[in-house]
Amino acid sequence: ADLREEMARVTEKVQSIANSFPLPDYTRPVSEALVKAEDRSQPYLREVERFEQYRWIMGTVLCSIILLILTCNVTGMALGAYGLSKREDPSDYECRGEAGAKFLLVGVGLAFLFSWLLILLVFATFLVGGNIQTLVCRNWVNQEIYKFIDTPGNLPPSMNLTRQLNLRRDSNLSAVYRECKSGAGLWEVLQLESSYDLDEHLKTPKYTADFQKRLGDFTARLGDVRLLRSEGRQDLETFARSGMDEVDYARFQEEMKIPVVKTSLPGLARSLEALQKMQRNGTVAGRLAAEAQGLWQMQNSTVHSQEALVAKLGESIQFLSRLAPHLQERVKTTLATTASVEARLPVQAQHILRQEIGCFTRKELRYFTQYLNWVGQTLREDVASCQPLATALDNGRVILCDRITDPWNAFWFSLGCCTFFLIPNIIFAIRLTKHFRPIHRLISTGSEETCPFHIPRVTALKL
Repeated sequence: ADLREEMARVTEKVQSIANSFPLPDYTRPVSEALVKAEDRSQPYLREVERFEQYRWIMGTVLCSIILLILTCNVTGMALGAYGLSKREDPSDYECRGEAGAKFLLVGVGLAFLFSWLLILLVFATFLVGGNIQTLVCRNWVNQEIYKFIDTPGNLPPSMNLTRQLNLRRDSNLSAVYRECKSGAGLWEVLQLESSYDLDEHLKTPKYTADFQKRLGDFTARLGDVRLLRSEGRQDLETFARSGMDEVDYARFQEEMKIPVVKTSLPGLARSLEALQKMQRNGTVAGRLAAEAQGLWQMQNSTVHSQEALVAKLGESIQFLSRLAPHLQERVKTTLATTASVEARLPVQAQHILRQEIGCFTRKELRYFTQYLNWVGQTLREDVASCQPLATALDNGRVILCDRITDPWNAFWFSLGCCTFFLIPNIIFAIRLTKHFRPIHRLISTGSEETCPFHIPRVTALKL
């Protein structure tokens, strides 16, 4: 029970190492910076949500404008083409052609009106998204950004991350990122040996001194050892004085050779059975058969059991005949050996106990040394892994590049393509207007009724 209590106290001492582990001194600045950044970002969340709504509204409006321009162009070309196919009907041809030309001119006007806004928006979004993709995301993926940070002179001295994170002198941010990515612990990354001597706290004698002292002071009080009680000693002496060594065992064995029954009962039974078969008188034959049956039962039960007992008695007589010549000597030897063992047993038991305690102590110390080595290796390699830091950097890259920059660049690229095609669209629309509008106006009394798009226009259009 005392050893169990001592091992429990040792376990508490080893577990207390975690309380004195200096990781908070190194992680507190980063944690405080993250908490401060989170607190400062809280007031801007509503603004971000509001601007997110504005972004969707602006994107929807711009896409609607481009869609409106496209709709005007398609409608104008459809009406113009339909008007060209109806040249046989001058009124219908003039009406459809005029409507198609006007739709094309509306598309040209919208393109002129909003093209400068689209160009400025594409330029602004390209300037931000393209530079972030080229300067940040691409270099972040191939880890060139860490090399840029590690190169002296690229950042101000106040932003020296190696010194602020207390990294090893021979290490840099790129190496630390790779080590954290592979699952290294903060003990390997940070300079913890200088501020916390782990080997000093995990020395075996520091935890096993009391344990060894308790085992060294352990003694067993055996008291008076009695292997043979006084009753047993008296029984041995009585047996030795019983005269077993004076018996004539040879004559006894000769007497044992005499059979239990001198007459052969099976032979007599068979003779009676033969007489029974020869007897004509039924009464006499029945009595002969009963007598023969009784002889067989006596042979199978009584005679056989007595013969077995005689055989067992003969074995005991043989054993006693071998034991009797040395009985007195063996009894004396047994009593002397018993007394000697009773006198030597406490001393030898103490000696054996000391040997076993020493073996047990060495074995337990080896186990405990292995346990402390495992604790040290676990603290250095597995506990407080910096892999979450590498994961946080990767998540930051995913959020910035994959979730924000890539959709941003896709937006300005799509909008830029649409804006780029507005210029040939304007030229193409104006050219088509010249062909869709009729050259000679046909005067008809019902022209105002047949033409649903009666809009006044100039008489001639010079391109």
